[in-house]
Amino acid sequence: MPALSRTARLYVAVVTGMAILCFSQGLKHWSFSGTASFALLLLLTIQSSLCKVVIPKVQGSLSMSYIFLMWGIVRMSLGETLLLGVAATLTQSFWKAKRKPHAVQLLFNLSVIFVSIGAAALSFHSPLSQSLLPPVLLRIVIAAFVYYLVNTFTVSGILSLTEGQPLLQVWRECYQWTLPHYLLSASLVGGLEFLRQYAGSEFALLILPVVYLIYHTFVLHIRALEQTIARAEQEKRHMEDTAGLHLRTIRALALAIEAKDQTTGEHLHRVQSYALELGADLGLSPAELEAVRAAAILHDIGKLAVPESIISKPGKLTPEEFARMKIHPVVGAEIIESVNFPYAVAPLVRAHHEKWDGTGYPDGLQGEEIPLGARILTAVDCLDALTSDRQYRKAIPLEKAMAMMVAESGKSFDPKIVELLRHRYPELEKSARTTLRENAFRLSTGLDVFRGKAPDAGYATGSLQGDQHLEIPAGELSRECALIEKMQAELGRSASLQDDLSAMEEDLRHLIPFAAWAVYRKRSEAISCSFAQGECAQMLRNLVIHLGTGISGWVAANRTPLLNGNAATEFGVSSPAHEDFTMVSGLAVPLESEYGPSCVLTLYSKEQEAFEPRHLRVLLALSSRLAYQIRIDASGGNRGTQLERLANSIQNSSPYRNNNGANSAKYFRQTV
Repeated sequence: MPALSRTARLYVAVVTGMAILCFSQGLKHWSFSGTASFALLLLLTIQSSLCKVVIPKVQGSLSMSYIFLMWGIVRMSLGETLLLGVAATLTQSFWKAKRKPHAVQLLFNLSVIFVSIGAAALSFHSPLSQSLLPPVLLRIVIAAFVYYLVNTFTVSGILSLTEGQPLLQVWRECYQWTLPHYLLSASLVGGLEFLRQYAGSEFALLILPVVYLIYHTFVLHIRALEQTIARAEQEKRHMEDTAGLHLRTIRALALAIEAKDQTTGEHLHRVQSYALELGADLGLSPAELEAVRAAAILHDIGKLAVPESIISKPGKLTPEEFARMKIHPVVGAEIIESVNFPYAVAPLVRAHHEKWDGTGYPDGLQGEEIPLGARILTAVDCLDALTSDRQYRKAIPLEKAMAMMVAESGKSFDPKIVELLRHRYPELEKSARTTLRENAFRLSTGLDVFRGKAPDAGYATGSLQGDQHLEIPAGELSRECALIEKMQAELGRSASLQDDLSAMEEDLRHLIPFAAWAVYRKRSEAISCSFAQGECAQMLRNLVIHLGTGISGWVAANRTPLLNGNAATEFGVSSPAHEDFTMVSGLAVPLESEYGPSCVLTLYSKEQEAFEPRHLRVLLALSSRLAYQIRIDASGGNRGTQLERLANSIQNSSPYRNNNGANSAKYFRQTV
């Protein structure tokens, strides 16, 4: 028996006190009905106590002895009936019992029988009952009903206290169904009393087959009840398995996102941990918390529809890129709707980029129009994004990030959520880190696979894509054309590529302000610096950058120009840049042509947002000639002879000339 709480011990004491009161009344008004009659009723009581059934969900049993206890209430004194109750309780508790009762449990069982018998005897023998209900059978039914109520509610009370369940719920589940049996037994006792009066006590033995029949109906009912409970348990396990499958599906989908965006693994876990804690504090229902749990790790699943080059871009997004990025809450909600979760996940995913002041996307919801779960996700998603490394910047300290969140309270975020987050974020971060260690799981995205020489269709050899035309101010066009044509003409005239690049640096600075520049060549799964000049050049010369990392690695991997990327990411977002590296922003273009290998030309500046679209235009104009020249330099061939052979074709590929050699005012609209 589990240890009883203070309230449960007090309850047992009260019931025991009432039992002592009933016992004292039995001794006070003791009378003996005769040895033969008492012995016969005692024998029948003990025998019927052996016909017991175990009540499901309760550490207890129910026997047929209450039929003869009711007969004792009708025929005998209170003291004699209490003795019958003691015999029934002891027999039921110890005869072939799988588990012997503890002393406190036995005392409580005896007390319940005493109190039940006392209440039933009072309702049957009281002068008021005899005057209002003269018919014996009616008083027997009333006494049986009182016995049933007192007995079942008293036992349900201790079960409620020990198991922490509502009293009425325990009573309905365990004892409500026994009422018809009690009333049937009352009718049977009335029939026994009738036989005793008109045919003698020995005819009471005729009741035994009826008692067995009632017992058999009990057994059948209990078996049916056990089967129902077993089915309910099976359905419960099935529901738990289904919920587990949902959770595993959610995790698998989250891992699919992580495989595409390596920054989201820990991010998703922390967002979920924060969001569930805040949701509980804000009074979300269990179903709403389950929706938040799922949405916390699935809110970015729509990024599967966003190009990889945009997701991993180590710089700010252009308006066109942001327009593409803004589809991910809509696509994510559509994906979630197809899963048919049993709770509302899709609305949270769709609204997790909405803002409190209505300036968010995709629907421009405002204030409490945004679901509470989505408002929680918006806040914790932003806080964790600020404190995590990204391709375009390093993580911000948690305290500084929280200050930035407070500054946006009432604008981007629900003030109530920000205030709660401000008070709890140290505790939430500690909890998230602890559970992250317990649930760590990473995909093998960094694995090197050496089998497989090439795809069946062969490797791609394409050139720079997306060349479109951009309006060029007339005043700038002639100056840019002259300098670019001069640089193109001078390429290849020096003894080496290093000399060519050094010679064109002065002209390039007239068009683009930069502090350092470098050329990187692709080697297997990385690029290495083959030329660097300007401030911090020595640090750049030693760089080997993995594809997709930093400004130059991203451009090499995606073969797309990048404007104003974060220069510090050249050293990797998880590794600190050299303390003497003062470059802040970068402009990089891929150097590709059908003649040359994949290279990257990157210009660096010490100023934020130092480069403009016109600077990008200049580098793109030089990219084909420079790519070819790098190819000549790499092959070790005659630079002059090969250059003459292709000079005209490369010059005609200049973005500043159309097929007739005329100036083109529409060259490039870069979509990055």
